[in-house]
Amino acid sequence: MIRPLAATALSLVLVSAAAPAIAREKSVPADKVFVYLDRFLKVPAQERSRMRLGYVLRSDGKPLGGVKVVLVESNGATTPLPVGPDGEFDRLPTLAQLNSKARLVFDLPADKKFGVSMGPTPVLKLAQDYDARELALTVSESNAAMRKAAGPGLSLMVPKLPGIGFVGAQGGQIVYGDGRTEAL
Repeated sequence: MIRPLAATALSLVLVSAAAPAIAREKSVPADKVFVYLDRFLKVPAQERSRMRLGYVLRSDGKPLGGVKVVLVESNGATTPLPVGPDGEFDRLPTLAQLNSKARLVFDLPADKKFGVSMGPTPVLKLAQDYDARELALTVSESNAAMRKAAGPGLSLMVPKLPGIGFVGAQGGQIVYGDGRTEAL
């Protein structure tokens, strides 16, 4: 009689300990969070090597950083998807994971409202100097990859990237082939 009573008490303790964890989770289909990513990943890698898509968690119009997110595939496999302090996902799901109807589990209260913003980001090594031809090629490849990912029906609605911005840069200059310089 003592053993069944002890087992019942232990199961009640485990259930009560698990209740706060369940209340702190929000589960969402991965393809609803990473909108457009599957189409982008279907573009051949060599045609999108100069850009990537960035996804940022937001709540009340501000980045929501440091949230623990786990991708759970239909077969039960889990993959952590780290979110940086700026709210940006450091890792994104693969095309196979998105196609497997995976879900994302957020360590957030179930009633927490949040959204995700998406934007193209150039893949450039951090440097003091950039070759203008490389920057122009990055912009043109990025525009072509986004139009191709959108498909024929939506490609006209994809905004055209005019150039590359350097967030946080205080200034810069362009040096022409003949040695002339001009402030940016």
